[in-house]
Amino acid sequence: MSSNDNRMTVDCLMPIDMMMSLNVLIIDDDPIFVMMHKLKVKMSSIADNPQTHHNGKSAWESITNNKDEDASFLLFLDINMPIMNGWDLLNELQRSPLSSKVYVALVTSSIDRMDKERAKKYPQVIGFYEKALNVDTCIQIKNNPAIAHFFDSDSTLN
Repeated sequence: MSSNDNRMTVDCLMPIDMMMSLNVLIIDDDPIFVMMHKLKVKMSSIADNPQTHHNGKSAWESITNNKDEDASFLLFLDINMPIMNGWDLLNELQRSPLSSKVYVALVTSSIDRMDKERAKKYPQVIGFYEKALNVDTCIQIKNNPAIAHFFDSDSTLN
C-alpha cells in the first residue's frame, strides 16, 4: 500500500457549511435603494457581486432556477413592491423545500409595528432593518449567528 492511498481530499476535511455557496440577492423596486444597498453589501464584504431584482417574482425565479444543490441564499428583501411583494415571496419560500436554505434580512421603509410582528412568523427572517442600509448594519447582518458560518473564512461571496 503506497502512502498516497491514505490521503484524503481537501473537500473531505472541510466542514459541510464551508463547501456551500451563499448567493446574495437585493430585492427592491427602488433603483436608488438597490444601488445604495449593493454598494453597502460590497463595502461590508458580504458579496462582491450581489444579484439585484426589482420584485419578488424575479427573485423567486432566480432562486428556484438555481441548479446548485449546495447553494444557500441571503435575501435583502423589501416588503412593498409591485408584481410580487416581500410577504408573497416569504409565503412562497414557506411552501418550498428550499426554505431551510434561505435567510432573509427584511429591509424596509415601513414603520408599521405589525410588519415587525408579522416578520417574526417566518423562520427565514433573520432581522428587520430600516432603509437605507449602512455598513454597520450590513456587518451586523453578516455576524448574525444564522449566517456567520458563511463568512468564517473572511472571503466575500456572490
